[in-house]
Amino acid sequence: MKKIKKKTANILMKLIIILFTLSNLHVSAQRTALELSVYGGGGISFFICNPMLPNAFSIGYHGDLGVGLTVFASPQIGFHVGAGFGLNNTKLRVDNLKNLTSGLIDANAYPFDLHTTLIGYNEIHKTVFVSFPVMFQFQAKEKKQAWDWTKSQKKRFYLKAGGKALLLLDHKYEVGVNKLNNLAYYPEFDNWAGTQTFAGLGDFDGNSNNGKLGLSIVAMATVEAGIKWRIGEKVYLYSGAYFDVGLMDPTKISRSPIRNYTYAEHLQYLTLLQVADRVNLMGVGVRVRLAFAQPPKKEPCPQWGNSNDNNKYKRNRNKN
Repeated sequence: MKKIKKKTANILMKLIIILFTLSNLHVSAQRTALELSVYGGGGISFFICNPMLPNAFSIGYHGDLGVGLTVFASPQIGFHVGAGFGLNNTKLRVDNLKNLTSGLIDANAYPFDLHTTLIGYNEIHKTVFVSFPVMFQFQAKEKKQAWDWTKSQKKRFYLKAGGKALLLLDHKYEVGVNKLNNLAYYPEFDNWAGTQTFAGLGDFDGNSNNGKLGLSIVAMATVEAGIKWRIGEKVYLYSGAYFDVGLMDPTKISRSPIRNYTYAEHLQYLTLLQVADRVNLMGVGVRVRLAFAQPPKKEPCPQWGNSNDNNKYKRNRNKN
């Protein structure tokens, strides 16, 4: 755990250094256009299990607010960095989880295989996070018209693509199972047993539990596209849709095998279960961004010496 926290702290420090460096590019970028922006957005979030589970369903919601800086290398190409704060609440439900435990011996010394089914497994994740997006931006050319935003010429397409790091500051979860069912198969008799509750066979009530995970970082790929509106001489409004894809599973090291919960008494220690190799978070939504543009600075024309020298040159030229 100490190694994980140390690694997380190192990654966070590197991100802060990168963002600080990029945010100060305008000091030396005299010929570069900049946009400072504030944004807000939100939408639907869900988990994708890998491998896919045919009886799994996930849904939730998320939202975030933040600030950004876009440095344009040309009128159409830019580089965007930012920082935001957000919330996420997402649920995953699996109708049933199955486990097979072979080679068990019952009280009468007969071998049997135990078939366990956890019915109605569900987990809810509630997170508070800080996001650090790093994206490239492409935008269509802006026609030189009066800056009245009601004119159709003043809107243009934009596309952002890149990645973001989510620093999960607070990660709480709730987990539950509606019912546990155990069946015993006896190969020697080619027969099933499933009503001996005293032996842990049959249907049993489930249980629920909750917990909290430590600080972690999640890398995500992201793409955003929409319309950029000019609503002032140096003010723009972005309205678009985005899609985020999680590249890692921050819960993987905290999940327990299903085989640890084959009897009803084990469910009192219920925690996140290994429903798949990876459980990745994804999200789709809409985002609105208000940007304030700083056009590139024009360098002054070169001068021939000081003003007195220039005036002397003009007088001599007039005499001749």
